Amino acid sequence: MSPWTWIGLILCNLVWAVNPTIVKRLIQEVGPEHTAFLKYAVGLVAYMVILGGLRLFPRKKSHRITPLWMPLLPKKDFLTVVAIGIATCFLSPLTQVIGLQVSSAANNCILVTFEPLFAVLFGWLFFRERMNQSHYGSFLLATLGFLFISKVLDFDSFDFKTNLIKFEVGDLILLVGVACEALYSVLARHLTRNYAGSTIFGTAMLVGVILLALVIFPWKGLPPLHHLSTQGWITAIWFGVFGTAIPYLYWLYALSKSHSIGSVVLSLFLQPLIGTAVAVAFLGEKLGPQHLIGGSLILGGVLFQILAENRKDLPRDAITLP
Repeated sequence: MSPWTWIGLILCNLVWAVNPTIVKRLIQEVGPEHTAFLKYAVGLVAYMVILGGLRLFPRKKSHRITPLWMPLLPKKDFLTVVAIGIATCFLSPLTQVIGLQVSSAANNCILVTFEPLFAVLFGWLFFRERMNQSHYGSFLLATLGFLFISKVLDFDSFDFKTNLIKFEVGDLILLVGVACEALYSVLARHLTRNYAGSTIFGTAMLVGVILLALVIFPWKGLPPLHHLSTQGWITAIWFGVFGTAIPYLYWLYALSKSHSIGSVVLSLFLQPLIGTAVAVAFLGEKLGPQHLIGGSLILGGVLFQILAENRKDLPRDAITLP
C-alpha cells in the first residue's frame, strides 16, 4: 500500500476511536438500540443519494455506472454479501449494545484489539492467506504496545493484571461482535476483486437495516425521532455518513489495494493509541510511562510494516497460498 492509503486508514481509525464520545448525545436521546439502527439506516440513505447522484450525472458518458446492489448471480457472491450484512451490519451492533450493558468499558477496550487477530485467522481459514515476516514483527510490536496502553501489562510491576481480562457473559457477547467485524475485512476483500466496494457495502447495509428493523421495532418500537434535538439530528447524520459509511467504504478500497489482510487490519491497533490521545486532549488525563512506551511500540509496528511494503513491491497475491 502507498503511504497515502495508510494516511486514509489512520483517519478511519481516528473516526472510529472518537465515535463513542460523539454519539453519546444520540444514545441519550433515542436509546442504544435505536442508535444502532440509525447508524446504518442513515448511512444507507446517504449511500443511495450519493450513488444515485453519480448515476444521474456521470463524470464521463463512457464511464461505467457502478451498480447500487449486488447481482443475484453468481449466487455464491450474493450470499457472501448477505453474510457480511448479517455479521457486520446486524449482529455486530446488536452484540455491542447487549454486551456493553453487562460488561465493563475496560474489557471492551481490550476486546477490540482481537479484531486484527480474528481477521488474520479468518483469512487463513477461508482463503489460506498467510502473513510474511514483516507482518509478524509488526503485530508483535503493536500487541505489546496495546498491553502497555491498556495497562494489562503493568509498567511498575511488569506483570499481567489477569483480573482485567477475566471473561464473563458480557465479554463473550462483545467478542462475538468483534469477530463479526473481522469477517467484514476478510469476506469483502475477496469480493473487491470483481465488484466495487460501494456495491458490496451498500448491499450489506441494506441487509443489516432490514434485519435490525425486524428485530428492534417489535422490541423497542419505532425510533423516537421526535425526541431528537437539532444537535441530535446533526449527530445522527454525522454518525451514519462520516462515522460509518465513508470509513467502511474506504476500508474496502484499502483492502483492494493491500498485499494482504494483515497489512490493513494492523492499523486497528491505532485505535487505543488515538483514544488515549483524545482523552489527554479533551478530558485532561495525564500520560504515564506505560502510555509513552505503548504508543511508541504501536507506531513502531505500523511504521515497520509501511517501510517493509515500500522496500518490497509484491504483487497482490504474492503471499496467498494456492
